[in-house]
Amino acid sequence: MRKIRLTTKKELNIFMSPVRQQLLRILTLADGPMTPKMLSDRLEISPSSVQHHLRKLLELGIVELSHTEEINGITARYYRPAEVSVQIGLEDSNELAPQKQVLMQNILAQVYDGFREQMGKRRGSEPTWGDLQTGALHLTDEDAARLMQIVKEYIEQYARPGVGTNPWELAFIFYKAGDQNND
Repeated sequence: MRKIRLTTKKELNIFMSPVRQQLLRILTLADGPMTPKMLSDRLEISPSSVQHHLRKLLELGIVELSHTEEINGITARYYRPAEVSVQIGLEDSNELAPQKQVLMQNILAQVYDGFREQMGKRRGSEPTWGDLQTGALHLTDEDAARLMQIVKEYIEQYARPGVGTNPWELAFIFYKAGDQNND
């Protein structure tokens, strides 16, 4: 999977727009590419506004044109999320750090809100519809690197819709909570 690293204020502002984040979420959870009209119906905003936001995401390489179709003499453009990993440089301490923190909080809140919504709809109706697990693992640096690699490979393997699949939204937070030698 190709990595896109957002390093400028302009790139970060494009990416952190709440409308663009919603648009990306809808495209990511969809079972296939979508047109601006389909997206505008879901977002309840005008198709021209959706096209504006898509152009910005295309500029970053985060969204791509999947294909076009002629429908009643009109060319419909279908978009999908690009197969990329977006990095916002959390380890960089610079003047963009506050914006990156807000973006992180918003992304996590969006996933949690989706979880809560599904929890309200599915209480007791399905044995496996989602889960939230917390805790601590005690790992060597090598074990931690391997776990991250396993998660990354698993996410990449199942990132695209397939026959008989359903979207499962996730937020995976994994960090070194403390250095036993420096506590």
